[in-house]
Amino acid sequence: MSRYSLAGALDLLIGVGGILLLAACAIPYKPTLKMEATFHTIPARVLVQPLRDASPPDDKHNASEASLSQTGPDSIEGDLSALVTKAIVADFSATGVFQTLHRNQQNPDLILSGTIHRFYGEVSTPSWLHIPWMSWAAHSYWVPFQEWEGEVDLEVTLSTPDGKLLGTYRGQADYAQLEGRDHHYWSMPLYPAHARLNRAFTEAVEQIRDQMFGDREKLIAAIRR
Repeated sequence: MSRYSLAGALDLLIGVGGILLLAACAIPYKPTLKMEATFHTIPARVLVQPLRDASPPDDKHNASEASLSQTGPDSIEGDLSALVTKAIVADFSATGVFQTLHRNQQNPDLILSGTIHRFYGEVSTPSWLHIPWMSWAAHSYWVPFQEWEGEVDLEVTLSTPDGKLLGTYRGQADYAQLEGRDHHYWSMPLYPAHARLNRAFTEAVEQIRDQMFGDREKLIAAIRR
């Protein structure tokens, strides 16, 4: 094989890697929580206000031609603020954090609001995979590696209906890892990169929930006044 045809073959392999990267997140990302049920409940009716999205705009754009932002407009299932708020409401309700929790709660005891400081996941092909002979070796053995990086940083506040701030709670989780796909990859109902970002989301919200339970008595006392 001439050096020109070899170079063309290697370029094709690198291109295939890019196609596989895009295919890896063909299913739109949906923020989802999966927390364990709680042993205690804060006996309060809570009105939920949408979390404000203050995450960096660049997080919603692909960092390069060899990467894909999971929270980009073409990669996520909808508006980030709405999806994150909905996931928190659903999981807090399912795990019994509060007595009731709704976005249209009547006569609430508490108001839950907050800020998304950061919520992003990036899937990319590692830079070393773009080295021709490394790309050739990886694809020859059908090991299309991916690099996953992400961070979730959320802040949630609880206030009384008249505006008195009772508590501010913050949770953060991040990750950076190199992963490969096995023969089970394409049959999974939720692609691993999405599941990894949701695990970081869960870790951050679990921190917030634990902090809230640390203030449980204070919150109950404020409700009863």
